[in-house]
Amino acid sequence: MPRISLRGHNPIRWSWRSSIWLLAAFAVGRASHFLPLFPPSIQDPGPPATEHVPPSPERIILDPYSTSAKALALAQSSLDAVLDRQSTTLDEAVARYSLKAARPPPPNFDQWFLFAQKNKCLIDDYDQIQRDFEPFYQLAIDHPAYFQTMIEKGQAMILEETAGLNRKQQEAVGMTAIRIKDGELQMPPYSGTAFAKDLPYHLRKIAFLLPDVEFLLNGRDEPRVVFNSRELGARARASSLEDSNPFHITPYPTAEFFRNQSGCNLLSKTGFPHDESPNIAFLRSSSSSDFTTDLWPLLSMTKLSPCFSDILFPGQYFYHASRWSAKLPPTEIPWEDKKSQLYWRGSSNGGHIVGDNYHSFPRFRLVELGREHPELMNVKMTRFAEGHCKKDCDRDRVIAEYNITGPFSSRKETMEYKYVLDIDGNTFSGRFLNLLKSGSLVFKSTVFEEYFNDWIRPYEHYIPVKPDLSDLVEKVEWAISHEGEARRIQETGKLFTQRVMTDEQNNCYFAAVLLEWARLQNYTETGL
Repeated sequence: MPRISLRGHNPIRWSWRSSIWLLAAFAVGRASHFLPLFPPSIQDPGPPATEHVPPSPERIILDPYSTSAKALALAQSSLDAVLDRQSTTLDEAVARYSLKAARPPPPNFDQWFLFAQKNKCLIDDYDQIQRDFEPFYQLAIDHPAYFQTMIEKGQAMILEETAGLNRKQQEAVGMTAIRIKDGELQMPPYSGTAFAKDLPYHLRKIAFLLPDVEFLLNGRDEPRVVFNSRELGARARASSLEDSNPFHITPYPTAEFFRNQSGCNLLSKTGFPHDESPNIAFLRSSSSSDFTTDLWPLLSMTKLSPCFSDILFPGQYFYHASRWSAKLPPTEIPWEDKKSQLYWRGSSNGGHIVGDNYHSFPRFRLVELGREHPELMNVKMTRFAEGHCKKDCDRDRVIAEYNITGPFSSRKETMEYKYVLDIDGNTFSGRFLNLLKSGSLVFKSTVFEEYFNDWIRPYEHYIPVKPDLSDLVEKVEWAISHEGEARRIQETGKLFTQRVMTDEQNNCYFAAVLLEWARLQNYTETGL
């Protein structure tokens, strides 16, 4: 007879009764909703965040021949494939790491392995970390002290810039240097980021795993290291340090600046290549800049490759226990009761508005599409981003043209629709993981990389949409006419996100990043 393999359990014999119970166990989830438009004040952290405890499955009865039952079974099979391929012993994990990285794991990897096993984290699938650090490992062969030297320069720069500033001004600097010594977290005497009060909560959970380390962290949700490490000659150029005033390049608007930077003309991924840059608001007219064009080691929440070389880490938006993340309501609306339309609400985030450039920003294009296809989409801007409207910006004209009048939508309203959209603002929206948990099928239009990009895959967990939204209508129509396949993608994304994308997994990823960082910081003439 066929068998079902469950991680951590012995194989069980298949029967319709056991299959119904198994499917039911995974059918109960929690719904998601959009992040609040205005995050809570950093000065008022509110009640302490609580640990995320997954809900206990409840027994329900599903017709084993139904579309829902089939979608759940396929989702579970996809998740099992990921979990079952992970290393189960330290020797296996070391061997797989060494094969991929062509070097042994960093010091304290054995402690990290035990921590990852205890917290049910993925063990082997951290290729993004290897890609992010590889240029620095290669550079360390030529200049062993490079990494440490850059950290020291960064620490001195941030201290100088935050001296004498009040907290709000310190946060505007947007960078911080954090130290872990003897397993204890040491935060700096300044803020440097709006997340300064939140970071210690998570870092203290992994500090005991780490050797002594000092790291530079980008306190904004935009990338800042404009350096194409994939360009020929980049290895030699990296050590020259040509930027005399790092993290203070502030072009306005940014279109011409990025046109002249290697790797920033982002090409389409299919067919004959064409430059997607005109469709990317961040590249055309970023609302936040302060870039450097030298190769600095810097932890950031997102980046565009190969234009940027920031090192990715899990930001506060992706921790359930963080006050920056939307909390899910206790119940969700069944798929059958949801409306067959694409739903989106949000602000006009996208970049600085200069003249008529906003017409090419993704969120404005989305509203125009919604007007053309009201039977398919219920989309609306509910807030105007005042900070993006400075010189050469007609505020009242933009508000009237796109009817940006509110009111704000409730989180429950988001859950009433079968199809929801995650779309870039100035950079990534921060909504994606919560939308995947919502019980709705997620469409995602983004050019930005986040730390989980290797894990959450297009057409398996969500439906990707081109940056110019030219395929959005076609893909929504496809989902409506292919109910079974749409349910498979929705359930696969939901189950994977609920079971894998936990706060504990974020801690494992962050710790793995800092182990690599610590090894490079302590790199010497003798090597690793």
